[in-house]
Amino acid sequence: MRATPSLWSHYRPNLRLSQHLAQVRAAARFLWQGHSETTRNQRENSLEVLDAIVDCHDLGKGSPGFQQYIRDPDNYRGDPDAKAHTALSAALAILWADSQGWRPLDTLVLAQAVAGHHGQFAPLDKLRERLRPSGDGILDTQWQGLDVKRLETATGLDLGTIDARFRDGGRQLFRRLEVDELLAALPLEQAIGLRLWAQLLFSILLEADKALLALREERAKTYLSWEPSTLVPDLVPQRIAQLPDSPINPLRETIARRIRERMSEGSHVHTLTLPTGVGKTLLAAHWALTVRQRSQREQGVPPPIFVVLPFLSIIDQMDSEYRTLLGLQEDSTTQSNVLMSSHSLSTREYELEGRRLGPAYTAFYLDTWRSEVVITTFDQLLLALFSPKTRHQLRFHRLLDALIILDEVQTLPAHLWDLVDHGLRGLTREGNAHILMMSATQPALLTRARELAGSDEEVADIFRRFRRYRIRCRHREDQDLDAFGQAILRRVDDWIDQGLRVLITLNTRSSARSIWQLLSGDVALTGTPLFLISADLTPRDRLAKIGRIKQGEPCIVVSTQTIEAGVDIDMDLTLRDFAPLDAIIQIAGRCNRNNRLGEHGGKVELYSLVNERGRRYSEMIYDSLLLEITRQGIKDAEDIGEEQVLALSRDYFGTIKERKDTGQVHTRTYAYWQEPEQSVHSLLRGEPREQHCFLCPTETEMEPLRHTLQQALGEPDRWQRREALRRLAPTLQQQTVCVYARPELHPEDYADELGPFWLLHSQWYDRDAGIDLNDDSEEGPCIL
Repeated sequence: MRATPSLWSHYRPNLRLSQHLAQVRAAARFLWQGHSETTRNQRENSLEVLDAIVDCHDLGKGSPGFQQYIRDPDNYRGDPDAKAHTALSAALAILWADSQGWRPLDTLVLAQAVAGHHGQFAPLDKLRERLRPSGDGILDTQWQGLDVKRLETATGLDLGTIDARFRDGGRQLFRRLEVDELLAALPLEQAIGLRLWAQLLFSILLEADKALLALREERAKTYLSWEPSTLVPDLVPQRIAQLPDSPINPLRETIARRIRERMSEGSHVHTLTLPTGVGKTLLAAHWALTVRQRSQREQGVPPPIFVVLPFLSIIDQMDSEYRTLLGLQEDSTTQSNVLMSSHSLSTREYELEGRRLGPAYTAFYLDTWRSEVVITTFDQLLLALFSPKTRHQLRFHRLLDALIILDEVQTLPAHLWDLVDHGLRGLTREGNAHILMMSATQPALLTRARELAGSDEEVADIFRRFRRYRIRCRHREDQDLDAFGQAILRRVDDWIDQGLRVLITLNTRSSARSIWQLLSGDVALTGTPLFLISADLTPRDRLAKIGRIKQGEPCIVVSTQTIEAGVDIDMDLTLRDFAPLDAIIQIAGRCNRNNRLGEHGGKVELYSLVNERGRRYSEMIYDSLLLEITRQGIKDAEDIGEEQVLALSRDYFGTIKERKDTGQVHTRTYAYWQEPEQSVHSLLRGEPREQHCFLCPTETEMEPLRHTLQQALGEPDRWQRREALRRLAPTLQQQTVCVYARPELHPEDYADELGPFWLLHSQWYDRDAGIDLNDDSEEGPCIL
């Protein structure tokens, strides 16, 4: 008897469906075992559902259309819908689950993963639509042609009892099982838990589906036998012992002891509220490494550590600190299985146990956050947690069991508080994660969090010890920017004579540029460095200037608020345009940071600046309610000492929680699988505005960069072209400045077009002054 031909799954490498499923099963089981016993046992049927997701995810590949396509994809000329397989797979999976007596919401989780693994995690309405046949009948035709016997052989599933049409899958899920009504009836915390569980299984499928295809056989064994690195808590005291003697060291030891005591009390959600400069980075690392060691001992699996930051301007600083702490090569920027920086400026190079990997392996390990310690941004964390897109959900399962440190959490907008609170606490319930939020200005965000620095009174006592600066409130009368500039000019000689380090922080690019230009002539004659730091400069030039400022020499710095949170600089005098209270306190934390000037030696002057039309710059970029709450909170103060900021910030954030929308609607949208009105990235950074982005290489860099881009854009294969551009992306981001589009701005007047890129002519960019397109518009804040 002639053998029944096999169903094929992939072309180059040629894989039978049975072979592919065997690979995905192996990878999925490996990933599942990489999670703690607590997470694996959270739901008794998790492994059963995961196995079914793997077995069902490619059932639709048994259709005639797909089998015709996969034999020769390059020359396939059929209808694209005829080769689609995810909707067919999902419908068949639903009917199979029904034949097995599955619970309705478990079937929903199965259908979501199978239907979305080449698309996204879909809202219920979109999932229903995907399971509805189109008018042309192509899906019905493909369904009728499914070779059920060969599918049973390839998958091991019993499909013989299923006698239905494609459309019956969607009807079964939504009409007979009524999953939408069942989901809507769940209490909020249960709905959050179901969503996170569904994402966990979806995420494991996404990685497992790619893993052995991306790594090929020569790396597959290494992937499936991954051995975690040994990272011990003793690394932190060893690092602290290397630091210069400081009066703060005894306080650090006290806080470290409290952390050890309070973290043993069973809570998974913590805050760390301390003044700037106390060493929150090392104290948080001590917490993470201690919990990691305990989890490895109790669960057999060491959890990954995520250090999450709001701005790119402080990532290099954090990366350097962790490289030193972990004993890695400090001047390296290569990612590794021990430490990874994951953001738009990070290099796409990866070492596994000291061996540099090739581009395909590197892309896979970077895209799946395969490292013991990952330093990333709020954007990347929130996308992995809340974005439905597969490229973000691919990483999601790494957040289960993880130790997540969020630094400078006051920068999260209030309308995200409720969603972030429920999402992070959900990770602790559904996936044994541990959360630590740290800041000098702690928002009232994380419900039932335990403060690691001590009781309310103990934390207040810590803050009372710090008297490094006073904030002088000169904001009650608005001041014209030009008058402010002239007043500064009259003071510059005194600043220079005294050898002061002065920081002038404005709210918009245009106001910062105006003050910098006003000072540049007089200050240049003295030889004192004058720095402008704003989004008018490339990230490369901004970071280089911050590095020079950190050297500690007398200087004058004019900046936007890019420098206010987490940047480790120590200034003598700070002038700040009005802002919400947390931003004021953060910028004050750059003043006399190391207490070189003694008690109250640092001076912070607070102004309220207006443009020529009398409009306040603060109101151009900040929420009006936050500004109002700030004015009310300090309305009677002539000056504010550092020892007062804890009480002020507690009142400020408490008032925000009472008066401002903290985003409960976004939480419900997420929990009940509804279509969001805004993406999580828009909620974090605001709705995107049209921008023109210019590459700003130096004259000597221009032609080599042009040649490199032409080579990448000239790759004939679109996937190789995309990967070539991805490898270039960090370099390009380092040299990019974006400006908001306006009708009179025509990029071709300033730059050469090369594919999607604009190469700015050299006369329009200066490494000191930044980009200057004769634009005086007030474009808002600069976020690094």
